[in-house]
Amino acid sequence: MSPEVTQLLAALEELRGSVLKKLAGLGDEDARRSTVGSGTNLAGLVQHLTFVESLWFEEIVGGAKASRGSRTMHVDPATSLRELRSDYRAACTSSNAIIAGIGDADALVIHNGKSRDLRWVLLTAIKETARHAGHADIIREQIDGQTGR
Repeated sequence: MSPEVTQLLAALEELRGSVLKKLAGLGDEDARRSTVGSGTNLAGLVQHLTFVESLWFEEIVGGAKASRGSRTMHVDPATSLRELRSDYRAACTSSNAIIAGIGDADALVIHNGKSRDLRWVLLTAIKETARHAGHADIIREQIDGQTGR
């Protein structure tokens, strides 16, 4: 991988880790608890970020159909937090393999009829993950007072 892609991926990995740390020590009930009017909850954020990984890297960069997660924040009651974490990790591992397979920030993909480079896709995933990591910080603090990265 180019040094630029390596750096961008490292930033994305740090954000992914921050999201997973927000789940540490929580049970399924607390992870599904919403503390905001929109209904957003930690389990839903992880499910959504799993979809984000799958959409951007599996589908848009890799050319396959997105196979993981859901755009929605509403998690099926039968899906455990353990399963959500595992699916997110698997999506991230798959994304990393796709990114490494391309390795060049200037490599082009087509998104909505426009040519975009891998750099743009990585930055988009970083922005989306960072935004939701911030949401997770606030929700976790409202649940039990836990703060920090």
